[in-house]
Amino acid sequence: MTALAEASLTLKERQVLDLLVPELRNVFGPRLRSVWLYGSRARGETPHAESDVDLLVVLDRRSMDEDHRVYDVVWNSAEEVGASPVFFSTLVYDVDRIAQRREIRSFFIQEVDRDKIVLYGEA
Repeated sequence: MTALAEASLTLKERQVLDLLVPELRNVFGPRLRSVWLYGSRARGETPHAESDVDLLVVLDRRSMDEDHRVYDVVWNSAEEVGASPVFFSTLVYDVDRIAQRREIRSFFIQEVDRDKIVLYGEA
């Protein structure tokens, strides 16, 4: 697992992450299990003009309503620091889905597990 210092992020993107993690904790409390940065930015690859910041938020359980709450927190955090919210690609999973994806050896989850940087919570 890579450290956040090694991630390929701009100052504004780091500021967004600094804002959104505490806000997600505030909104979801103990139901928030993890926030992970994954993908090319977590691997430290040099971003190109259309590179996004991939985030995976893990809740103990989820619903469409909660998905929207997560997206709102990400959007508002980006806007607050003047970053473009559209460059934050966020997925919301619950712990059961993560376990199921790992059990079937999902290529996507294997990639996430290999590259992720834990911003909050469990690996």
